Amino acid sequence: MKVGDMEARGTKTLVDGEPMKQPSWLVWILMKGFRVLLLTVLWAGMGMGVGLFCGIMGLLAWSAWRHQTAEMDVAYRNVAVPLAILTGGCAFLWNLLRMTQAGVRRVRGE
Repeated sequence: MKVGDMEARGTKTLVDGEPMKQPSWLVWILMKGFRVLLLTVLWAGMGMGVGLFCGIMGLLAWSAWRHQTAEMDVAYRNVAVPLAILTGGCAFLWNLLRMTQAGVRRVRGE
């Protein structure tokens, strides 16, 4: 099949056939909700990891400069957990906004 044939049919696929039907609203909401939760957890975990790494490096540098023993629990309590909450919250709000935009586009038929 040539590119001109695909353009004449109005499709970008090489296989003839019916386009897929859109899922029902319930299935669509479940899929998007699962995606929001999954990405929120992933971003929160990544924020926790980055925060823990930066907290440990900063704590080690601070304790070496002050010639003291480093208390590693400070890296968890004061850096990693707040950064995980911040990144998870931002990811949740961003994905919720994107889901709302997709819902509006779906209603409009775009």
